[in-house]
Amino acid sequence: MKKRKLLGLVSTVLMTAVLVSACGSGAGQKPAAEAGKDAAQGKVEGIKVGYVNLIAAAPAIVAKEKGLIDKQGLKAEFFSFANGPDLYKALSSGKLDVAYAGMPAAVNWGSRGAQFKVIAKVDDGKFGLLTKDSSGIKQPADLKGKKLGTLVKGSGVDYLIRAMILPEGQLTEQTTSLVQLEMGNMEQAINSGTIDAAVAGEPFLTFAELRGLKVVKEVPDPAFVILASDSFLKDHKDAAQKFLQGHIASVDELNKNSKDNAELLAKAFNVPEISANGKTYSPGDVMAQALKRNKFETKFTDNDMKFYQEVADNSLKLKSIDQPLDVKTIMDRSWIK
Repeated sequence: MKKRKLLGLVSTVLMTAVLVSACGSGAGQKPAAEAGKDAAQGKVEGIKVGYVNLIAAAPAIVAKEKGLIDKQGLKAEFFSFANGPDLYKALSSGKLDVAYAGMPAAVNWGSRGAQFKVIAKVDDGKFGLLTKDSSGIKQPADLKGKKLGTLVKGSGVDYLIRAMILPEGQLTEQTTSLVQLEMGNMEQAINSGTIDAAVAGEPFLTFAELRGLKVVKEVPDPAFVILASDSFLKDHKDAAQKFLQGHIASVDELNKNSKDNAELLAKAFNVPEISANGKTYSPGDVMAQALKRNKFETKFTDNDMKFYQEVADNSLKLKSIDQPLDVKTIMDRSWIK
């Protein structure tokens, strides 16, 4: 079954500690209006960028480490988050100007009237249902009576579990126990027996796989996108365009599949050297393998739009949102042609 159809049959993402407090450290920065005045006087305008700490947000990390946003004439400050819902809180409260995050959380916040627009695409990728080879779990139906690691409600992982994995196994939240964890702790929790399985994304999926855990099923990543607050888009159009040029440059850089980028990301994610099956994988090797499950893009297609609407419709069925949402109302495709 095609990727988008499969995910659409039923309704991110997603780790390190949430650095919302780090966003608070921006309190000493100048207000947007004053920053705009500085820009008019030839001073460099600042921009606050948030991202969920997954490989899906690799363009943000590459842009940060290589100064690709700054090269466009901005001063970018980056903040990392462990999941989409916490990032959206920061965006909605004005602590961020733009953010890299998943569509399920965008749908949730958009349905509540959050003042932002989705302005660019970032990534399509894959997550995986991860377990011990000895667990007896070979398909979603085998999760009955088991403990399954997940992220917070409203995240991409929560969406995948409740919209795809449990329904495929004809299971419910009553027949499978969902245990909320940070993604970086899922592998250890499986090995210790705290949980039986988990749904994880990259690079944590590859970490665990190389160290002996088994991916019994791959599931589609529910899509990473870039959002910007309505006030930022209205009052700082030039800065928004410059930021997007930096994003495009970062995606182009990633699509070179260079060893340099793999090593840069390995350092950003604190990737360890891994020895398994008589072979030693350098951090760069590990990251290069993890990147194979992701495809980075900037432009939306009509199929993307159909998929995003399926996410919204299925979120309503799952009662993640209280009312129908036309995803066109939270998107602005005019920023990247």
